[in-house]
Amino acid sequence: MVEWSTALLASTPIVCACLLLGLGIRSSIAASAAVLTAVVVSALAFPISPASAAEVASSLGPVVIEVLLIILGGVLLGGLLRASGAQQVISEWVERACSNPQRAVLLVVLGITAFAESVTGFGLGVIVGIPILLHFGLSPTRAATVGLLGLTSGAWGSLAPGTLVAAELGNVSFRLLGTWSAVFNLPVLLVMSLTSLVIAFGFRRAVPYMPHAVGVSLLMWVVLIGFNYFISVPLAGVAATLTGIAATLLIARFRDGSRASFRGPIRRAVLPYSVLICGLLGTSLLLDAFDAGSLAEYAASPALWLLITCAVTPKLVGMPTRRLPRLFVEGLGTWWAIGYATGAFLVLGGILAASGMSSAMAGYAAQLGKPYLTLIPVIGGIGGFITGSNTGSAAMFSTSTVQAAEQLNSSRLVALAGQNAAASVTFMSAPPRVALAISVADGGSHRTTPFGTVFRPVVATNVAVVAVLGAAVYLLA
Repeated sequence: MVEWSTALLASTPIVCACLLLGLGIRSSIAASAAVLTAVVVSALAFPISPASAAEVASSLGPVVIEVLLIILGGVLLGGLLRASGAQQVISEWVERACSNPQRAVLLVVLGITAFAESVTGFGLGVIVGIPILLHFGLSPTRAATVGLLGLTSGAWGSLAPGTLVAAELGNVSFRLLGTWSAVFNLPVLLVMSLTSLVIAFGFRRAVPYMPHAVGVSLLMWVVLIGFNYFISVPLAGVAATLTGIAATLLIARFRDGSRASFRGPIRRAVLPYSVLICGLLGTSLLLDAFDAGSLAEYAASPALWLLITCAVTPKLVGMPTRRLPRLFVEGLGTWWAIGYATGAFLVLGGILAASGMSSAMAGYAAQLGKPYLTLIPVIGGIGGFITGSNTGSAAMFSTSTVQAAEQLNSSRLVALAGQNAAASVTFMSAPPRVALAISVADGGSHRTTPFGTVFRPVVATNVAVVAVLGAAVYLLA
C-alpha cells in the first residue's frame, strides 16, 4: 500500500508544472521548473538506477527527436502555406463550393479546421477556419467559438506525435492506441458538430442540419477507426477529415446546388498536401507489404515527409525564394518556443517513469478502486488544458495511467486511450488557443471580443465530452 505522503511527494513535479502554468507562466519556464523539481525529488526519495535510466533513455530518446522534428515541419509548412497565399486560395474555393451557411459551418468544423490541424497541429487550424466563418456572416465571437470547436482531430494533430508519446511511455501498440483513441473520438465529433450548429444559428435554425452533422460524424468515425487499424495512425486524421470534406461538399452539391470547379489556382494550392499525404501513405503501404526492418521505417516517418514537403512547397506554389530566409528564421523562433517546452515535458515523463514516481502515484490512485477509471479522462483533460497539447499531457500522465490500470486489472490500452482522447479535446480551451482564435476573429478591427464569451462555451462543451469519456472508460476498461 502506498502512503499518501509518498504519493504526494511523487506528484510534486506535476503539481509544480500545473501551478506555474495556471499562474500564466510561460510553458518553457514551467516545464523546466518541473524537470528540476523531479530531479531534486528523485535524488531525495526516488533514486534512479543506471539500468532504469538507460532503458528509458534508449526508448524515449528517438521519440523525442522525432516529435521535435514533426513540430519543426508542421510549423514551417504552416508558415509557408500562409505566406504563399495557398491557404487563402483554399478558403476562397470553399466559400464558392458551399453556399449554404449551415453546411459551411459543418464543413469548417468537421473538415477544414480539423484537416489543417491534422497536418500542422498546435491549434493552427483556427487560422484557416475562422475567416471562412466570418465570410458566412458569423459574428467574431461565434466564429472564434465555432473555430475552436473544429479542432476535433487533436489526437492526430501534426500527424499524431502526442499519441506516439503516449504509446511509447505506456508501452502499448501505437496502432492499437490510435484505434482506441478513434473509438473514443465519436462523442467529440458528435458534440462539437451539433454544438457548433446551435452556437452559430440557434436551435431552431440548426435542427434541419443535425442529421447532416450526425451522418457525416459517423462516417468520419468509421474511417478514423479503419485507417488507424489497417493503414496509418499519423494519416488517420487526414483521411477522416478529407472524408468529412468530401461528404459535405457532395451533400451541398445535391441538396443546395452548390458547385465549384477544381481547376486553376486551387490545384496548385493543394499540391503540398498531396505530396505529404501520398509520400506518407505510399511508404507506409510499401513497408507493410515488404515487412521492412526498423531502420527502413524511418522512411515512413511523419517528420521526414513534413520536412520534404517544406522543401518542395515553395516550388510547388510558385513562391519567391527571397522570402524564404525570413520565413525560416520566424519558423525556427516559433519551433523553439513550442519544441523546448514539449521536449522538457517529455524529459519530465522519462524521469517520472525511471525513478518510480509514476508507480507511486499509480499505486495510490489504484487504492480508490474501479471508480478511479472515471477520473482518468479528467486527469488527461486537465493536462491537455494546462499544457495546451495532448503531447504534454501524455508525457506527464501516461506511465502512471497504465500502471494504475494494471493494478486495477483493467485494460491499460483502453485507459490510456481515454486519457489521450480527453487531452486531445480539452487543449482547444487552453487560454493560448482561445487568445489565438479571438485575434484571428477580430482581425484588423478595433473591436475586441471579450475572452470569456468564447472561453466559457468551449470549456462547457469540453467538460461534457470528458464526462462522457469518463463513463466510457469505466464501462470498457
